[in-house]
Amino acid sequence: MAAAVSLQTAAMHWTETAQQIRTCLASRDLPIVLRVSMLEALAMDEAGLRDNDAALEAQSAAIDLESAPTDAELVYLANLYDETHQYKQGLATLDRIRAAHEPRHDLDATFGAPYYLELGKNLAGTGHHQEAIDDLSKVISAAPAVAVAYMFRARERELVGDKDGARADYVEYVRWVPEDSIDAPMRTKLSNMGIDVERERRHPFGQANPLLEWANKSAKDAQEALRTADTPQAKANAYWDLSAALDNRGQHKEALAAIDKAIALDPTDVRFEQSKVTTLVDLNRITDALATAAPLFKRMHNELADARNPTEVHRKYVELAQSAGWAYMLKGDWPNAVAMIAACADGADEDDQDYLAALYLIVRARSNNAVPANAYFEDFIRRSTFAAKANYRHALLQYVRGRVSLKVVYAMIDIIPMPVARQNALAEMWMMAAAYERFIKHDDAAASVFKERINDLQPYGTNEWTMVRLGGV
Repeated sequence: MAAAVSLQTAAMHWTETAQQIRTCLASRDLPIVLRVSMLEALAMDEAGLRDNDAALEAQSAAIDLESAPTDAELVYLANLYDETHQYKQGLATLDRIRAAHEPRHDLDATFGAPYYLELGKNLAGTGHHQEAIDDLSKVISAAPAVAVAYMFRARERELVGDKDGARADYVEYVRWVPEDSIDAPMRTKLSNMGIDVERERRHPFGQANPLLEWANKSAKDAQEALRTADTPQAKANAYWDLSAALDNRGQHKEALAAIDKAIALDPTDVRFEQSKVTTLVDLNRITDALATAAPLFKRMHNELADARNPTEVHRKYVELAQSAGWAYMLKGDWPNAVAMIAACADGADEDDQDYLAALYLIVRARSNNAVPANAYFEDFIRRSTFAAKANYRHALLQYVRGRVSLKVVYAMIDIIPMPVARQNALAEMWMMAAAYERFIKHDDAAASVFKERINDLQPYGTNEWTMVRLGGV
């Protein structure tokens, strides 16, 4: 019922927006650039209303006004030709993209995945099944979690008689398709193939665990560096690396022993002391973690007092602020938690700022807004608007604000090519979703579902899983 209401609300919004755009387009004085932008927005609205013919008409009109349409504009036009079964026109549109990149030979590197996805779909429509499979395979090679590529390739494999290959693709499709996107007929089909949808979604990497595998390799590399270290500093750095790797695979006591050895070899290196704070938080020794952090904060504040560039000082002590922030959250000290989140934001990359702003909203909600508003974050959030091409963390902030659905965040995570980064992003999403449902929406049942998802994911070495395991959400 909730999904039906959401779709009805979206349809009303799309209808209203489309009417407003048409009114604006009726003006003869509209600048070309603005007319193109409005036509493209109209195409998106019409597609949302499932009137693909009207969407195609709007997108075609926009492109006709441009001397050099972008790859993204052309690939969307090809998608609409596919949706309206005009496959030859779709292939001709994709030829324009290929021809534009031909002199530089950079299509695969700059726009390969979306190009080959639409090429595969349009080739499938013309009955060129093996060629379609080959192009969809290129998409999957470049972006291994794009669910629709698996779905279309599965269909093509069925048509050429490759039942085992089709079933394997349907399993991957189930694992990576955005939330609530599998309709009843597809669920029936998958069930008849012996595919357990819920189980596969809980374990998107199957039997693999990219973060744990990365931690194991890091530990092995650190042990080798320790074996070959020929100076006290080299040995201290190896112990530091080993401690981080052991932390990342959940061996926190062993990690603490390793970082103590690094500190004994070089007590002046602030990286080692910051790492110890992290390990103590992972061990849920919050009092010890904050006691270890105290002299480091004093040192940081002294450096800030004399610094020409305070941002560089904040970057130097960013692990300290991060770990202390998690510690204060676990302790329930919300003002200091917000202060630490704000310290991390100074000099952070934009996608990190998006994440920190989302975390700020969660912490304030958990404190029942008892923590005073932070001027930096309030201004950052006020100026933040959703951009489809942005990092998934940008979508995550808009989700916590109630502006986009979790499905949008999931779809943006799907395009992350590296499994380690994708698993980390899923951990961030599931923790934020659990916290959002519990502290903003006050829906404990929904929060529990997301807590189960991150526990099933087992994202070793992430702060998010630590927070869930230690009761932070």
